[in-house]
Amino acid sequence: MPRRNNENEQPNCCRCCTGFLFSSGLTALLLWLTLKSSSPKYSIESFYVPVLNKNSTSVNSTTISFDLRLKNENRNKGIYYDALDLTFFYYFPENSSFSEIGNITIPEFYQGHLKTAHRVESIRSYGVSLKDVKMKAPNGSSTTMFRVDLDTEVRYKIMLSRTKRHRMRLGVNVTVNDEGAKSVDRGLRFSSAASHFNGLTTLVRNFLALLILYFGIISV
Repeated sequence: MPRRNNENEQPNCCRCCTGFLFSSGLTALLLWLTLKSSSPKYSIESFYVPVLNKNSTSVNSTTISFDLRLKNENRNKGIYYDALDLTFFYYFPENSSFSEIGNITIPEFYQGHLKTAHRVESIRSYGVSLKDVKMKAPNGSSTTMFRVDLDTEVRYKIMLSRTKRHRMRLGVNVTVNDEGAKSVDRGLRFSSAASHFNGLTTLVRNFLALLILYFGIISV
């Protein structure tokens, strides 16, 4: 009889340990999701090249103006932006290559949670004659492509602390019509090929394994 009691106590002990691990895993998952920071969203809302406007008299203009939108979607975290370096490129369709035509640095700033900021700026292009680009446009072609690359680092403000810096290197292609403006009405979002979900994937995988183990022991 005593031996039978020991045998009954052992599964109960396993259930308690597994239940504790399950609760700890669930707590860790919820805590991680709460503290997880979402990267800011960057987009080009307007983009204008006067010399490419077929109705413009600014035939010698080298100016490119744009509106950069930055959105913080975090509910409880502010964002400290380091200086944002923007580099502009012109696309040569004949050899599928890009050539740098300008750059600008936007000063660092702080953005509160759930806030949206706009930086309306302009640059003077170099290296490629936009006037010649307009003149050499193929017959029937009404669009010209540019690319904008963004390079910065951000820190997240969580309560009274700041996280380490996170590097942001993104880019977006902008197609301009024969009126010198971007050819689509919606904002063009910057993107990157890098994945930011590896940490979440690993955590969820471990949590699911713990869940299967817990219910497997309960059913014994």
